[in-house]
Amino acid sequence: MNTRHVRTAQYIAFAIAGLISTTLTADAAKPNILVIITDEHNFRTLGCYREQLSREQGEMWGEGVLVETPNIDRLAHRGLIGMRAYATAPVCTPCRAAMITGRYPQNTGAPTNDMELRSDIPTLATVLAANGYETTFIGKWHLAGVSKPGWAPQIDGGFQNKTFMFNRGHWKKLIQTDNGPAVGSLNRKNEPDYGVNDADNKTFATDFLADRVIDSVEDATEKPFLTVVSFPDPHGPNTVRAPYDHQYDNLRFQPPRTYGITDATTPNWLGAGKKHEVFRGPEMSRYFGMVKCIDDNIGRILAKLESTGKLDSTLIVFTSDHGDLCYEHDRLNKGNPYEGSARVPMLISYPPLIKQGKVYTQPIGTVDVTPTILGLVGISTDASFEGRNLAPWITVDELTDTPSSKTTFLRNAGTTPAWLAAVDNRYKLIVSINDQPWLFDSETDPDELLNFFGRPGTNEVTKRLASALRAYGEETNDAFVKHAKIQAGIATCLGE
Repeated sequence: MNTRHVRTAQYIAFAIAGLISTTLTADAAKPNILVIITDEHNFRTLGCYREQLSREQGEMWGEGVLVETPNIDRLAHRGLIGMRAYATAPVCTPCRAAMITGRYPQNTGAPTNDMELRSDIPTLATVLAANGYETTFIGKWHLAGVSKPGWAPQIDGGFQNKTFMFNRGHWKKLIQTDNGPAVGSLNRKNEPDYGVNDADNKTFATDFLADRVIDSVEDATEKPFLTVVSFPDPHGPNTVRAPYDHQYDNLRFQPPRTYGITDATTPNWLGAGKKHEVFRGPEMSRYFGMVKCIDDNIGRILAKLESTGKLDSTLIVFTSDHGDLCYEHDRLNKGNPYEGSARVPMLISYPPLIKQGKVYTQPIGTVDVTPTILGLVGISTDASFEGRNLAPWITVDELTDTPSSKTTFLRNAGTTPAWLAAVDNRYKLIVSINDQPWLFDSETDPDELLNFFGRPGTNEVTKRLASALRAYGEETNDAFVKHAKIQAGIATCLGE
C-alpha cells in the first residue's frame, strides 16, 4: 500500500471510530506543515492565553500591563490552544531534541545544551521527506554541538534545505552576503556579537528569518512542504530594534506576586545558590517588544500563506523550547519545573481537522510534537516514538475518550539527575534528589507557592503520578529514575 493510501486509510479509520468529525478532503490528506518555534517565551505574554486565564494570572506584571499579539492569537482562534503544554526538559537543546524526534532527551544524544543530536534516529524531517515532503529549517537549531553560529551545520536532523539554519546564538542582526547569510554585528575582534546596531525591518533577526519563510512559501514546488522557523527571541539579551525597543516604556511594570516573598518555603530543587534577580521594568519592556516583533512577523507569514491560497491547507504549530520566569519566584530564565520556566505555548491550527477555538486541557509535552504532527497528516511510519500521537483526541469536537496516558513527564537538563516531574491536567508532582516530594495544584494555588504533598485529599493523585513516573522511567530507560534518591522519593509518594 503506498503512503497516500496509508494516510487515507488512517483518516478513514479515525472517522469510523468517531475520532475525526471533518470530512476527508484532498488537502487534508497531505497538508503543508509550518512549525514556528520561539525561544524562552513566557506563555502569559500571549493574548490567547490571557483570554483563558484569570486577570490576576494573565496580567502577572501589573494590571493592564500586557502586549497585544493578534496574529499569534489568530492561530489559537482558528485551531487549538493547549493549556497544559510543557517543555520536556526546560532548556534549549534537550527540549528541541525531544521535539524533533519524539523521544525523551536521554535517548536523543542531546540531553543538555551544546550536545549533538544522534544521526541514527528518525526525525520529523526524515520521516516527512520519505513521504514526499520538501523539508526546510530556518533559524536557530542548537542540536549540532558547540559551533556558533554554525550556519548549515552537518548535523541537521535530515532537513533538506538548511541554508538559513544556524546552530546556536541569539543574534540580533543577520545579513545576506555573497557567501551566504552572516551575523551583521561584529565586536572589536571582528567576531559575531549580539549587537542590534542599526538593524531594521530587513536585518533584525526576527524580520530576516520571517522573510526567509515568506521566500520559501513563494518558492514552494508542487510537493507539500515542512518548514520549521525557529526565532532566537524573546530569549535574552532583552534587546530589540526600533520602534519595539521603547514601545512599552509607558507601562508601569510591577514585580510578579511571587517576587520577594519571604514567608513561603523555597524548594531545594530551585537551587539555594541561584541568584535572586533584582526586578527591572525596562528589561520587561524590551521583552514585550521582542514578543510584539515576533507577532507582527507571524502576521506577515500568515498573510503570505493566505495570499497564495495555502493557509487552510497548512498545518501550523506554534510553540517554544521553554519559558522564562520573568522575575516570578525572584528568577529569570528557565531550567526548573515552575510554570513560568517549563510551561510553553502550544497552538495547533488546521481547520479541516481541528475545531476552531478548541481549548485542550489535557497535558501535552514537547516530546509529543513529532508523533502528533505525523498523526494529523496521516503518515504511517516504522519509526519508534516515546511521545504520544495526540491526533485522535485533539481532532474531536468533544472528548469521548482520553489518551491512554493522561500524563506528561519533565526532567532536568543534563546527565546528572536533579529532579523529575509528572504533570496531569491539574497537578504537578516533582521528585528530586535533595528535597521531599513537591505537589503543585494549579486550581488551588496557580502561583505555585504551596506544597500539597501529604495534605488531606492528595494521597490518591500523588500515588497515581508517582506510579506513572516510575513506569515512564522503565519505558524510556531514564537513568534519572534509577537514582537512589529519586527512587526513594517515588517510594515515599507510594507509601512504600
